[in-house]
Order: sequence, then C-alpha cells, then structure tokens
Amino acid sequence: MTNIELLSKSKSQIVGKKPVVVLPLAIWQKIEDRLEDLVLLESKKLKNKIYKARSEKQLVSSHNAKKALGL
Repeated sequence: MTNIELLSKSKSQIVGKKPVVVLPLAIWQKIEDRLEDLVLLESKKLKNKIYKARSEKQLVSSHNAKKALGL
C-alpha cells in the first residue's frame, strides 16, 4: 500500500479554527515506519558506517562478546 493510498483513508475535521487530519493509529504507524526507513536510507553517515563495519570483518569470540555486552 502506498502512502497516497494510506492517506486516502484519512478524514479532515475542523478543531477550533484549524483543520486537522484524523488517521487510524495503524495507518499512522505504517507511515511513520516508512519515514524512518527513508531517513535511514538517505543518511550518508549511516551508509558509510555500515560499509566500514562490513568491510572490517573482525571476528570476536563469544566469550569476548558476552564480556563486552556485560552478559
């Protein structure tokens, strides 16, 4: 379902003197998830961190991983 299809299910109402848009919570959560994904995909800094982490290929033993995570 595209964002336009999700927004087509919205209803506008007037509260006081300002119009507001009312969405079901499930639809708002879908839109919010998509926006978060879009921000992450457009982040150059994040892309560089992922690329760097994937290229390092540093192996850590389970004992050291547990110690680092405090488990």
